[in-house]
Amino acid sequence: MNNSTGMRLRSTNMNAQNNAKGGYKPRRQYDENFKRHAVDLTLQGNRTMRQVAEELGINEGMLYDWRRKYAPRPGVHTGTPQNLEDATKEIERLRSELVRMQERENVLKKSLGILSETPESGMPRSRR
Repeated sequence: MNNSTGMRLRSTNMNAQNNAKGGYKPRRQYDENFKRHAVDLTLQGNRTMRQVAEELGINEGMLYDWRRKYAPRPGVHTGTPQNLEDATKEIERLRSELVRMQERENVLKKSLGILSETPESGMPRSRR
């Protein structure tokens, strides 16, 4: 038997012994609501990430991962507006943006029309 096989057998035996003694904990799985709640606790600002992780009994690194995944990012639209006033402002903003885009489209159409016309007689042709 070579060393790598022997080591593998020993580690397997150690795992079996530790599981029997309760040395290893099974991997815990957390639902999305728990993760979002944990992230919300970190965003309140009155506790550090370490404190929140200790309170919840989770690894601090895992909490950082969840925060990266679930925390709202500035400049990123997070979905539907929260109240009627926000919805009204969003509708106004979108309408004004629509008007600007329609005006821009009309200018581009006119420019394209002018540039695609054949030169009239008497006008010098461009040299290309």
